[in-house]
Amino acid sequence: MVRILSLLAVTLAISFNSYSQQLFTMSNQCLAQMKNADRLNNEKKYDSALAVYRSMGKCDSKDAKEQKAAGAARSYNGLKNYDMAIASANEALKQTKNTSINGYFERAIAYNGKKLTDSSRADFERIIQLTEKNQNIKERATIYAMIGDLYWRSGMKDSAVSNLDKAMALDPANASFYIQKGDMAAKEGNYDAAFVQYDKAVELGRTDIDMYKIRSGARMKMVQDKYKTENAQELRSKMTPTEKQQVCTELKKLISLGYKDMKADMFDALVCK
Repeated sequence: MVRILSLLAVTLAISFNSYSQQLFTMSNQCLAQMKNADRLNNEKKYDSALAVYRSMGKCDSKDAKEQKAAGAARSYNGLKNYDMAIASANEALKQTKNTSINGYFERAIAYNGKKLTDSSRADFERIIQLTEKNQNIKERATIYAMIGDLYWRSGMKDSAVSNLDKAMALDPANASFYIQKGDMAAKEGNYDAAFVQYDKAVELGRTDIDMYKIRSGARMKMVQDKYKTENAQELRSKMTPTEKQQVCTELKKLISLGYKDMKADMFDALVCK
């Protein structure tokens, strides 16, 4: 996932942990550790992520065991240690009586890495079967979106978009899907397309501070990438009036919602007078 190393230090990517991790039995401490490990995986710091998973010995609910195993499988896949990825994915499947979508997905990636095409395809087909059996339309849509996110993280962009489109067709009022699609466009550098999706999310009621962190972060990343700098003074001198208006509109809205950050305030004072 692309992260903004900027004045706002916000994340462009929408996390779908809320879809894959219904961690009702996990303590706050365990959940925080899990999120940290997932962040490290997103940043491709796979060894560090594995260290966090290994430190979570007291997180022994079934939810935690499944997520630790699936997360470790992702780390091992990132390290191209496919045998260990398969072993970890199998543990995730064991904990869920063979219903862990994350487990099947990571095992499919590992099988593909070992060039075991038939086995990889069988696991992907199992994911589809599990998804289509779910009669709750909103839940099924959420699973398709999660699968889309998994595909995206693995570089399978066409499959990612296809699954997200299925989610949006099933549950077109879910603003999170539009944010996810916007994030995909933003990571491709297509910010106009990203904001078409972000605007739809706002129309559907996503006017909270997290929405404007995403919007502000995307606008900031847009100009930082274009002008190859994160320096506020340089950006002030280089941005076009339209770009300044775009960045400052989102930033001011974010601040008005109660966002407290010294760097954001400084940028606002220096650039968005």
